[in-house]
Amino acid sequence: MPFWDIFKEKDVDRASREHREATVAALEAGDIPPYARRRIESQVASGSKFFSSTFSAKEYLLAREGRYLPISQVMGSAFIKMAWSPAPDEEIPSFVNTGELTSLTLAHEQACDLALERLQKEAALLGADGVIGVLVKRAEVAWAENVTEFTAVGTAVRIPGCVKPVNKQSRALPFTSTLSGQEFWQLYESGYWPAGIVMGNSSYYVRGHCRTNSLIDTYGSINQELSYFSDGFSRARELAVGRLTSDIVELGAEGAVDMDVSHSIRLCRSELDEMKTLDILITFVLLGTAVLRRPDGKARAMPTTRMVIDLSKSGIKNIDFDAPIDELAGGRGSEGFADDEALE
Repeated sequence: MPFWDIFKEKDVDRASREHREATVAALEAGDIPPYARRRIESQVASGSKFFSSTFSAKEYLLAREGRYLPISQVMGSAFIKMAWSPAPDEEIPSFVNTGELTSLTLAHEQACDLALERLQKEAALLGADGVIGVLVKRAEVAWAENVTEFTAVGTAVRIPGCVKPVNKQSRALPFTSTLSGQEFWQLYESGYWPAGIVMGNSSYYVRGHCRTNSLIDTYGSINQELSYFSDGFSRARELAVGRLTSDIVELGAEGAVDMDVSHSIRLCRSELDEMKTLDILITFVLLGTAVLRRPDGKARAMPTTRMVIDLSKSGIKNIDFDAPIDELAGGRGSEGFADDEALE
């Protein structure tokens, strides 16, 4: 074998490299990976009614009754390397003060947006009207520092005869919703439409204080609030709620339902002015589905509530009538009914 053949790239290695380069180029251009696009286009071209979904059996049967059709599972994911996220055993730099870690907040927001956009693009290729039952997961990977993964999985559905609202979300991509199959059916039949998934988040760092340290290290029977931590937690929540509200307004929705409120607190230690303090990093995430009125104005007619009276023997004895029972029986007294079975 010639010496230079040792360094010659093999066909298998070249194909693998070209595959990776094409995938990275597609993701950077805002598209889904080429192999995912080929799989979906092949499914659409086949014309097969075969589908996969995250529905339970009850959800699927209700979907058939409600005439919205599951097409396929769709997914989007994103791994993001954050500029900096303090580790539990890391010495926090002295320039880090109490306040929001903006780079960390933006990293989480960006990763979630990318995952949802890729999920929507898969649904769009399938010709779906929306994606329901979307489950968004956030996880910090164990094999690398400061890397967070966001994954979104749901079921793409088609709704025959639906009229989409005219807003930013509906013009661009199919809607997304965290609602289950039953919840979506109830919402849609009641005259509402899911405008899209909305999110608000904040990563807030609270540097400890000598007073906080003193309270933590003190043993006694007096309950005292750690006000620095309480204030930081409230501030993180307010920032997250404000961003959630902005998302709802941007979609032109009336509000949000199916809210998932989650938070995590990481303990950190730092030293400032030769004093060691116990600090906390609060990550607050709000996730829900924005809703608005259906543009066709249709809504299921709700039945009028009626009073039901038990006319069995046990029931008739417990009813207080304004008129004597013989009058209700047509003035026939105890002979108004042939026997007791007439009251049953």
